[in-house]
Amino acid sequence: MRTPKLLLAAFMSLAFSSAAHADLHQAAHRFKEDVKGAAIGIGHGARDAAHAVAHTSKKVGHAVANSARNGYRATKAAIHKHTGETKQ
Repeated sequence: MRTPKLLLAAFMSLAFSSAAHADLHQAAHRFKEDVKGAAIGIGHGARDAAHAVAHTSKKVGHAVANSARNGYRATKAAIHKHTGETKQ
């Protein structure tokens, strides 16, 4: 009578062990996918931030160049106006 109880206990232990292993495997896979998703989100956020900084820097550079060009032309026109020279 002791042998069937021992076999039943071994079988139940094996069944629960297998189920626990499967559950642990699913939890680990879910964790891995969540971490990957978070890392992808962080990467996309960093990329978008870098693009925004680059776009803003480009706009500022163009604004500075445009202002310098306009300032140069205004200075040149003022000098020509006061000296009486004609444009060539």
